[in-house]
Amino acid sequence: MWQRRSTALHTKLKTSRSNFQSIASDLASVSESAIEAVLDRVSHGDHATANSNEERTVLKLMREVSLISAKVPGSAASHTTMCNEIRGLMFDLGLPCFYLTINPADVYNPLV
Repeated sequence: MWQRRSTALHTKLKTSRSNFQSIASDLASVSESAIEAVLDRVSHGDHATANSNEERTVLKLMREVSLISAKVPGSAASHTTMCNEIRGLMFDLGLPCFYLTINPADVYNPLV
């Protein structure tokens, strides 16, 4: 439930600056029924068939618009963000030092 909420709040769409005006007008002009038709077809494995101009517009939007979800916990983008942050800390502070101390179990070990 928390992941759904953060997905709704922190997911953004990304496109190139040169295509922004056409993408914005296409997003405003596409109907919900065309999106549902394309969604149904894509969920059955058909990624190329479009029966109307609106459906072609939806397929074009799917190709040209990227989804950014770096603040959504558990997503691939958040994993990449955390890895980049760890690399930055290693560059800034140096490699981490791990110390491991092994203690014998006092119930099973005859030395204790």
